[in-house]
This record gives sequence, structure tokens and C-alpha cells, in this order.
Amino acid sequence: MKKKAVIGIGNPLRQDDGIGIILIHKLLKDKHKFPPNIDFIDGGTGGMNLIHTISKYNLIIFIDAVNFNGPNGESRLFEFKEINNKKVSVSNSTHSDNILKVIELSIKLFNKPKKFLFFGIKPFKTNFGNNLSKELYEKVDAIYENLIKELIEVLQ
Repeated sequence: MKKKAVIGIGNPLRQDDGIGIILIHKLLKDKHKFPPNIDFIDGGTGGMNLIHTISKYNLIIFIDAVNFNGPNGESRLFEFKEINNKKVSVSNSTHSDNILKVIELSIKLFNKPKKFLFFGIKPFKTNFGNNLSKELYEKVDAIYENLIKELIEVLQ
């Protein structure tokens, strides 16, 4: 059975950049709704400390604040090529450049993950602050429903 992981990353001290952490904790409470071969991981702010973690999986879905062409608060599933081709910018968060380098290094060193996706949420604000913006906070339930729908589709 192939191992799969869903990893939430973000900086909870940068307002909406913490959305990945909030969503992964909601998923941890609902993990019984998914097959047992899926791990749900709080990846913190990402970085090199994740390299050994991600090298264990064939499929990884990262949850993170992502800047893309769409309205603030929208959520979508992206493939790496969309981010790598700069169609989607992950540069407005404090950890995103590092996570792309970590993924590339893991593939070079361990030939894993074989596939990874980003579930991106377009933030309203990424200023210093330890709470989501009011605007994004009001959308968390709808974003979570979309996340569950996308996960069920991808992880089956």
C-alpha cells in the first residue's frame, strides 16, 4: 500500500499564512473519515526539517496560503508544474521558497515523493499577527468543505 500524506504548512504569526496549520488540525480531528494509509502532519513553517518526513511518501498534498489569480479566500488544488512554471506564486509566505527547494532536494536524494500537490488558499492579509484576518476566518468552513472534497477525490 502506497503511503500518502497531507501536510499543512504556514506561519501562524503572519495572519492568513497560518491557514494551512488551522486546516491540518481540523483534518486531524476528522482523520477517521479517511483510509488508514494517509498521514496528516503539521509541517509548521516548512523548511529543511521536512526533508526526511516527505521522503517517506509517494504522494503528498501540501495545504498552504498561495497567491494565485483568483479572489482572496478562494481555494484550489494545484500541481507542482503550475507553481514551478510561475503560474502560481507561493512567494508571499515566509516559508514557500524553502518548501519548493525541499521538495526538489527530496526527489533528487530519495526519488520521493513521486507526486505532490498544493491545496492553496489565497490569503487576504499576511501581516504580522497571530489570528486569521476576519475575511478569511469567515470562509474557513467553506474552504474546509472544498478541501475535504478535493482530498476524497485525490486520495481514493
